[in-house]
Amino acid sequence: MVRKVIPLPLMPDNDPRKQELKKLQAKQEEIDVLAHKQVRHILWAGLGLSLTQASLFFRLTFWEFSWDVMEPITFFTTSSGLILGYAYFLFTSRDPSYEDFMKRLFLSRRRKLMKKHNFDVQRFTELQKKCRPLDDPFSRISACRGGTGNSGSVASHPRNTFF
Repeated sequence: MVRKVIPLPLMPDNDPRKQELKKLQAKQEEIDVLAHKQVRHILWAGLGLSLTQASLFFRLTFWEFSWDVMEPITFFTTSSGLILGYAYFLFTSRDPSYEDFMKRLFLSRRRKLMKKHNFDVQRFTELQKKCRPLDDPFSRISACRGGTGNSGSVASHPRNTFF
């Protein structure tokens, strides 16, 4: 019972909770790398589809048909893209930018991979909360990772830099 009350940073290095946290952090890093790869594949596929569409319109405009035939097709295709962007904004209440889309796609892929790999998110966050230093409850501690403990903000953590 006393061990459960003592904060994790004050526990010895061979504490099983620290070892469990290190394993969970390693597993989360693997999942993040996999999610990043999947997002990059999806984005490259989107680029390929866009190039294919532009090439097809180019071919149809200058060899098969004339601009008079292709103008309404390109107009409605472009209008459809704008409508999709506006619908994205209405459903998500977020800016339909590529960066936001990448972040949402990454988080979605990460969530699916965590479920697939049976990653215990609740246990991970519980262990992370126990790793915070006693004097600063809002900062992360790197003592659980072997550091000094002053890494402070979420933005300074290397895993939180996006792409």
